Amino acid sequence: MAINSTNLENDEFGYACYTIVAPAPARLEQELLDIEHAAGQERAKIPGHVTVKGTFYDIESLDGLIAVIRNVAGRHKSLELGTAGMDVWESEHSVILGFTVNPEIQSLHDDLMAEVGPLGKSAYPDDPYKSHMSIVNEVKPEGVEIAKARIGAIDLGDHLSLSAIDLMGRDGVAWGGEWKRLERFELGGN
Repeated sequence: MAINSTNLENDEFGYACYTIVAPAPARLEQELLDIEHAAGQERAKIPGHVTVKGTFYDIESLDGLIAVIRNVAGRHKSLELGTAGMDVWESEHSVILGFTVNPEIQSLHDDLMAEVGPLGKSAYPDDPYKSHMSIVNEVKPEGVEIAKARIGAIDLGDHLSLSAIDLMGRDGVAWGGEWKRLERFELGGN
């Protein structure tokens, strides 16, 4: 059952909710942050990333979660996510890039769902998996227009190289809280 994770309060480990993402390639970090700032992003948002396992909460053990993710990451190699056929999903308040799901990222997602899924409660359904990168989230309509104009100027290349996944935890509620990287896991144990 989906919930609105916006106002979840911190758990005993200090985080309201969690997600697992692949950080955007370093070459895109500053440009993506510049778009967020120009568009007026105020809601807590993870800097440029591709979501691999969606938001979840109510975990029993942070150390246990980290151990499971480390094990999963070690079973998967670095991957490339093609930008051909990429869609721009937009609403009145968000701009999201949608990528074609390839077998490698689908396998990583499925493995995380099987291993991490039972350790907490999902805030929303993760399947079918939709590989995506949020550019701005819950900004004013004029911020959406700024983000749409600026994302078109970024050279994403023909693929994104993804070599790690991050466990992220949101400290506090969505408006006023902050997403923090709790641990980075190199894919393939690199």
